[in-house]
Amino acid sequence: MKKHNRIFLSFLLLVAVVIAMPASVFAQDADTKELDLSKKGVLSIVLESEEDKSPVSDADVTVYRVADAKVQDSKLVYTCVDKFAGYAKTIDDVKSQETAKELFQYALDHRIQGETRYTDKAGKTQFTDLNAGVYLVSETKGNSSYERFMPFLAVLPYDNKGKWEFNLIAKPKFSVYGDSSESKIDITVTKVWNDDGKNRPDSITAELICNGQVKDSVELNEENGWTHSWKELDKHQTWSVMEKEVPKGYTVTYNKNGNRYTIYNTRPLVKTGQLRWPVPVLAVGGLVLIAAGVLMRCRGKKSDE
Repeated sequence: MKKHNRIFLSFLLLVAVVIAMPASVFAQDADTKELDLSKKGVLSIVLESEEDKSPVSDADVTVYRVADAKVQDSKLVYTCVDKFAGYAKTIDDVKSQETAKELFQYALDHRIQGETRYTDKAGKTQFTDLNAGVYLVSETKGNSSYERFMPFLAVLPYDNKGKWEFNLIAKPKFSVYGDSSESKIDITVTKVWNDDGKNRPDSITAELICNGQVKDSVELNEENGWTHSWKELDKHQTWSVMEKEVPKGYTVTYNKNGNRYTIYNTRPLVKTGQLRWPVPVLAVGGLVLIAAGVLMRCRGKKSDE
């Protein structure tokens, strides 16, 4: 019986630990026995036309530090830094284009500042003295004569056939535009309220963000149907939409579908007997009390013997 109690107690503690674990953590399976994470890394970016390999100069390249690195259980483990701690998903694959794209949008939405440098006449730029970790690489401003490269993740150090390398050379792919006649886009924003319709603000302000900077703002209200469209925008720039100030008592979420943005403002509806916020707290508290009770019971039986 005591053995069953110990197993049960261990299970409860394991559940509590799992609940408390951070979300944005991932690892690599490589030998870290002689890995020195105090070494500094170098990230080199080379931009060449995919068609004729001609270098692209004066292109802006921005690098964001996304995650720190440390050795844990003989593995190299990465944990998101504070600026990206709110990223809701786990980064399981550093080669995932979708993950890099989402992190780039997260950086824009939260106005996270990265380090920006420009390519030289040979189409090269370099970021030096980098600590071990994961970096998001992007191009925000771009140029009307060529297509911006897609954001991607770079890891330092990286496993190169069983050897850890601290110097990484990346060559993002992109194409030169042949015809720029269709270089304009329209962006539409719509406000959606999730509430009971009472004490709702008469209006909110939506901001149009271009390359991380506020380009324009508009007031959304019942008169314009809580919708607005910005016309004839340069599609080669990086655009996003944000709510300037979230109304008190509401939470905000965003949805992007093509060039259409939806801003959701939600106010929790408090109903007797249907409060949801205490559930996680009560669940963890209950586990702790059960574990304590089992432990006291085991001790009491041991004293009786």
